[in-house]
Amino acid sequence: MRTPRLTPAEPWRGGLRRLIARPESRVHLMGVGGIGMAGLARLLSARGLRVSGCDAGTPRTLDWLRSCGLPVVTGHDRGHLADTDWAVYSPALAPGHPEREEAVRRGIPLFRRGQALAVVGELWRTIAVAGTHGKTTTSSMVAHMLRSCGTMASWCIGGELAPTGAPAEVGAGEWLVIEADESDGTLAHHAPEMAVITNVEFDHMEHFAAKEAMEECFRTFARQAGFVVYGAEDPVASRLGRDVGGIGVGCGEGADFRADGIQPGRGGTRFRVRAPGGRVVQVDLPLTGRHNVLNALTALAACDRVGVDWAAAAAALATFRLPRRRFEVVAAANGIRIVADYAHHPSEIRALIDAARQAGAVRIRAAFQPHRYTRTQALGPQFPPAFNGVDEVVLLPVYAASEPPLAGGSSADLQKHFRRHGDAPVELAESLEDAAARLSARWQAGDWILIVGAGDVEELGPMLKSRLIGDEKRVDGIAQ
Repeated sequence: MRTPRLTPAEPWRGGLRRLIARPESRVHLMGVGGIGMAGLARLLSARGLRVSGCDAGTPRTLDWLRSCGLPVVTGHDRGHLADTDWAVYSPALAPGHPEREEAVRRGIPLFRRGQALAVVGELWRTIAVAGTHGKTTTSSMVAHMLRSCGTMASWCIGGELAPTGAPAEVGAGEWLVIEADESDGTLAHHAPEMAVITNVEFDHMEHFAAKEAMEECFRTFARQAGFVVYGAEDPVASRLGRDVGGIGVGCGEGADFRADGIQPGRGGTRFRVRAPGGRVVQVDLPLTGRHNVLNALTALAACDRVGVDWAAAAAALATFRLPRRRFEVVAAANGIRIVADYAHHPSEIRALIDAARQAGAVRIRAAFQPHRYTRTQALGPQFPPAFNGVDEVVLLPVYAASEPPLAGGSSADLQKHFRRHGDAPVELAESLEDAAARLSARWQAGDWILIVGAGDVEELGPMLKSRLIGDEKRVDGIAQ
């Protein structure tokens, strides 16, 4: 691998390195309940820093951080900055937030989450997984395989990993697996020993004015890495990866790591992997969907590149479990199955529905919560075809993620696109409770109910489960 190199120089980086290296440096994390912020807090604490944090809500991650010994609290307060050497803020905290203002007033160095993670990543041999789709699952697979093969790797991933539900862990080994987020542009600050780019599709319109700006962010990431593994089936990722001499993965003849002989089944997917040097291994993946074959193939190529026995890594995939909110079975009873998934981009939704079909879904009803007004406006016409073949779509109000309403970006606007561009029957729900009532009033044995979105739509799962189990006559093999 070539040595990672940062270009151009970033003046803030040296100061942040010194703060992280200082014994018992005091750092406060604003918005620490976010899955990415919680993982960062765990890594900083493991390096001996005195970490505090707060969040406006009470997500599960706060309880997990407390179990790790971190003093985190609910609610924001300017007083939290009183005994702090430096601070990190979540991308969810807008300018003008009182704690951010207080840090500036006190002259406390203030950094974005992505900046801090990039510098922390320099303390390990880091594998940074990026991409518009699949990065949480792929990074989770890499961490799982490395751990299963005895490397004692650390990880910091934007998901709650099975079986513990932890978004981060610190091991005794030299490797760190991170999920590198492109949403706010801080992906360009990472210079890992290995970069993984699953795919690059235009997204995060709240930050990137055009797809070219987003692609440039990924290009910088690729050029700064020691080595790159890339998705050869994605035109942008393939171009970026080839430019730096990386290795490509896919199902086509031109891929360096290639999957073939794919045998889909309701309980998972079997396929062969052909690798450089004429090596061949069989993989039994307990996941449905072609996208998960590509995720597994990418993760296997990354593990092989860092020297893990690739046959052992392939065998470890047989015991892999998806992170929470990735094709998560919430309940199954009365012949009805409820599945929650984080999909919020048209490509992800299409992959989700394909995976459900492979798993045995015949009749599908979906509750979809669009995520951000900017994304809904920009990709509006692309959403309806992603749901083609679904028997019913219940649209929830857009999850704003702190954005103000935007003309053309509402759920009512999206409903109009469904009428023009899709074939799935669609209706608007006023709230999660309204969606639960609509779906449960019509469901019947044989239905798959998909809960789709990246916002608080996950709360719909327990609502539907309560209605389903309340009328339970027969449970279909899922622990309740």
